[in-house]
Amino acid sequence: MDSVATFLHAAGLLLYGGPLLAFAILLACGDRIHGLRAWHLDRIWRAWGPGSGLALAVLILGGVLRYWSLGHAFSWNLQDPVGRGFLLKHLLFLALWVDYTVTEIWVAEPLRRLDPGPGDPPDPGAYLAARPRLLRHVWVSAGILLAILVLSSLPRG
Repeated sequence: MDSVATFLHAAGLLLYGGPLLAFAILLACGDRIHGLRAWHLDRIWRAWGPGSGLALAVLILGGVLRYWSLGHAFSWNLQDPVGRGFLLKHLLFLALWVDYTVTEIWVAEPLRRLDPGPGDPPDPGAYLAARPRLLRHVWVSAGILLAILVLSSLPRG
C-alpha cells in the first residue's frame, strides 16, 4: 500500500508541479520568443487545465494514502519541530489548492471568454490587460509549490 501511495504522490507531483513550474517561466518570458503571442502560450496552459486538476487530485490522493499508511491514523503532533513543519507543509498545500481553484475559475475563465477561438482574440488590448492576473496566480502557485518542496527536503528530526 505504501509503495502505491508513494507512486501516486510522486506521479501527481511530477504531472502537476513540472508543468506548473515550466509554464510559470514560459508565460512570463514568452514575449521574448519571436513570433509567439501571449495568447498562444496561454491557450496551451489553459488546455492543460483538466490534466493539471487530475494530477493535483492524484497528488492529494497519494499524499493522504501515504500519510495514513505510515501512521494508520490522522494526527497532528504540534509538540515537536517536525510536527509543526509537517503542519506548515500541509497548510501551504491547502493554500496551493485554493489558489489553483481561484486561478482556474476566476482568472482563466475570463481569459477564455476574451479568447474564444483560433487566431487573435477579438480585443487583444482587453486580453493583454486581463493577463497579468493570470501570471500573478501562476507565480504564486509556483512559489507555494517550491516552498512545499523545500520543506519536504528538510531532514526530519
